[in-house]
Amino acid sequence: MPRSQGDRYVCEKCGAKIVYEVACPCPGDMPHVEICCGQQMKKA
Repeated sequence: MPRSQGDRYVCEKCGAKIVYEVACPCPGDMPHVEICCGQQMKKA
């Protein structure tokens, strides 16, 4: 699933956050991962 501008992800272990400032141009069927502390970050 592509990432949209403003999408936010947070690490449940350390609290680090990622915010997409620009929409991801990848096709919808391409997998995406946001890894922190060895695990997938959760959409906030």
